[in-house]
Amino acid sequence: MLEKEQRILAQDSDDVNTKVHDLPEMMLSTAVRRGIMQGRNREMRRRKLFYGIGAIAVGAAAIMITISSLGDAPKEKPYELVQTASSPQPADFESFRPIAAQDQGIAAALDQGLVKRIDQSVEKNGFRIDIAGAFTDGRKAYIMYSAQNLTDHTAHPLVESLDFGGVEASNFRAGSKHAMSSNQLSPGQTGYYVYTANLVPSASYKGDATLAVKIWDSTTNEYRDQLKFTIPLEPNMFKNEERVYHPGSTLIVDGQKINVRQVQFTPLNTYVDLEYDRSNGKQIFKLLNPVLIGRSGDKIQKVYYPDTMFSDETKVTLVFKTNTFDQLDRTELKVAGVAALDKDKMKIVVDLNKKEIIEAPDDHIQIIEPEGPAGAGEILFHFKLEKAQAAESFGLWLEDSFTDAEGVKHKRLSPENITQSGHIVSRNPDDSTEDYNPYNFGKEALDYPQPLTIGIKQYWNPIMESQSVELVSKKSNR
Repeated sequence: MLEKEQRILAQDSDDVNTKVHDLPEMMLSTAVRRGIMQGRNREMRRRKLFYGIGAIAVGAAAIMITISSLGDAPKEKPYELVQTASSPQPADFESFRPIAAQDQGIAAALDQGLVKRIDQSVEKNGFRIDIAGAFTDGRKAYIMYSAQNLTDHTAHPLVESLDFGGVEASNFRAGSKHAMSSNQLSPGQTGYYVYTANLVPSASYKGDATLAVKIWDSTTNEYRDQLKFTIPLEPNMFKNEERVYHPGSTLIVDGQKINVRQVQFTPLNTYVDLEYDRSNGKQIFKLLNPVLIGRSGDKIQKVYYPDTMFSDETKVTLVFKTNTFDQLDRTELKVAGVAALDKDKMKIVVDLNKKEIIEAPDDHIQIIEPEGPAGAGEILFHFKLEKAQAAESFGLWLEDSFTDAEGVKHKRLSPENITQSGHIVSRNPDDSTEDYNPYNFGKEALDYPQPLTIGIKQYWNPIMESQSVELVSKKSNR
């Protein structure tokens, strides 16, 4: 899989996780795997299928319905605050080195010797967990741990939460990274993990940290234990080593203002906090191909492909894999454009009885006939865009409620018959993107006053306009 495709698939998966984080982790995992198998059967020639929020959320809902029909889910054991012991043998942090390829912060901490040694161990019912080390720069927290399966069942650990002084870290893109083919551990196997969580700058985090871990038994399909660990870790270990700038500058793309609120350099990463101006006429969904550019004399350094934190309709934080660019003569942020849509176009209006679109953002979205039968109140939206900057694209995302012609709001129903769903990205040189998005109004909606209006939460509309903005310079900092 191409690097860009991998990033997009990870982005989709992360976004799904934040939208349906209330689902039990194993149910969501099962839904994702089932969605992938269905999608492979519909794979188009010379094209790569990426699953968007609709496909996975629909699959997750189906899993919930199936479980409900079978009876109550197994009861989980309550969390037990465990008393850890010192690990009999201090951890070798280099055991976690293979995971560093997935996160610059891990690599930076290992390279600079910044990991705080914890060496706490606990064994419970044949499953052993060793907390090796931890570190945080106040923006991201990292917990390095190993797990050893001493049972005769396949099992694995699932970190559910991390908090500092009772204040829980965000679950936005939180999760355990590993370098194995699977996070499941066979009997006798040992695995190495790094749990990462994003920290909200405005939160009042305090030491110490508490880590909540579940042990999932893949044989019995239930959690065998739920444990909590107390870790001696302050929420910002590198306070004296960070550099924070407030440039007060604005990036303007297609007339839309993107204000630079803060640039923060820590020993682990560079964080660029951006805010979309309230006066903008368009809703910005994404910055296209953001690049951090550092200049020193005739030399130019560039860092591509940042991660994102706390991205919503008002703001986004870009996380770049570097921490030294403020030491150069000048640092700037450059983008190739934005994905954005006029705020007054963020809706689709349909006549359900006629199965016609009355109003939409553009003519790229249509109602088509599904491959099989549809429920009385079901329709299938199809979106296709050529020259779409497809490698950067995301899936169509609609509101879970709609209003009738009299302004009465109704809830969207779970899919009834239509199974087509997904986000399709072409390979170069086609550069096109497609979405199949089923929407079930319910058969009662046929009698509602027409037309019906659905709000749009996310719509792929790339606007290519390269612009840059200065973040830090030695001249301006004097």
